Amino acid sequence: MKLKIATILCSAGLCASVQAGEVVASSGKNLEAAVQKEDTRSIYDKIWGLATLYKNEENPFIQEFSLQGRIQLQYAWGSSDQGDFDSGDRPDELTWGGIEVRRWRLGFKSKILRQFKLEGQIDVNPNFELEPGANPELGDGFYRDIYDLYLTWAPNDKFNLSIGKTKAKFFTHEYFTSSKEILVFERGLLVNQVRPAELTGVWANGKINNFVYAFGAFAGEYDPEFGGFDAGAVFQTSVGYDFGSALGVEKALVKLDWQWSTDDSNTEGPGSYEHAFSLNSNIEQGRWSVYTDAMAATGYNNVGDVWGFMVTPAVFVADSVQLVLRYQYAHGDNDGLRLQSRYERLAPDLTDGGRGEEYNAIYLGVNYYLYGHKLKLMAGTEYNDMSGGGDGGDYSGWTTLVGLRMFF
Repeated sequence: MKLKIATILCSAGLCASVQAGEVVASSGKNLEAAVQKEDTRSIYDKIWGLATLYKNEENPFIQEFSLQGRIQLQYAWGSSDQGDFDSGDRPDELTWGGIEVRRWRLGFKSKILRQFKLEGQIDVNPNFELEPGANPELGDGFYRDIYDLYLTWAPNDKFNLSIGKTKAKFFTHEYFTSSKEILVFERGLLVNQVRPAELTGVWANGKINNFVYAFGAFAGEYDPEFGGFDAGAVFQTSVGYDFGSALGVEKALVKLDWQWSTDDSNTEGPGSYEHAFSLNSNIEQGRWSVYTDAMAATGYNNVGDVWGFMVTPAVFVADSVQLVLRYQYAHGDNDGLRLQSRYERLAPDLTDGGRGEEYNAIYLGVNYYLYGHKLKLMAGTEYNDMSGGGDGGDYSGWTTLVGLRMFF
């Protein structure tokens, strides 16, 4: 079934490109003019431009068809009072010689019928096999699962309506930001603890003057292809306003996000937290930027309530070199916090699974942009401290990472 769906996904993309592949004859005069015109594109522009297989705004059926994908490689090593570790301790199925293949996705995107967009991506298994203990429904081979596949009706910027499978992203600034453009290696502890997975549903979003909004309704059950309502539902609401013009800066977006999970059988964060709130901001001016996030969530059953905040300033010290600093604080009742699986939970002597009640972390990193976010090198180190209480879980240590991120 998985192979069949993956084949259909690929076939849909190929058929669309074939239907769009009309040949337009050029006169000798036009051809001569094209040859004489100097191509001022950079080598990066030319290489990345190869992903656009077809583009013709005059075609009433399909205006554009492109390939898309991303690959993110990173190596981590850590030293802590609970022992040392590195990314080579992750399952072999996720690494290339100790370097973790953090994400590998391939797919397509298209513009059709003037007002519609159709796009999708699959996750690729790094070594074409599943790691031990993985969801047995996932594909064991090149194809792992459908990461996203959705259709968007986009008549204008004020209103977009989408249906399909996607990352349910309208909650917190860090989770809303794509991994293609995030300034740090890993999202914050509390963000990862509360966030949902990739879910099937319907959502609407848009921008009206300085106001932004988004509403989403999703099936709470994760599935490698398309989830159903065997669990509950997850609802997200986000409203915001850009105060940039009032403050005299390029951007000063402030948003209030709310996430509601109807059942504790939902997948990932919504299975543990019924209500979650985020007041976040993103300010940009020239070389400087800073984003903030204040979060709180109410736990289901015996899951403790959690709250916390983060502040992440960044500055370009040169045209292609950016320094990033992030501070996180989180508190969780009833040992409601847990160290991240990447990578602090790899510490060999960790007790109580790395659970605790108070967490502090500070990250310092540098990003070198070769071609904007499309091709960049990253390096950073983070100090993490977890207070685990009387039943273990204490942790204090450093994690250092280097990596490469690329997308097209």
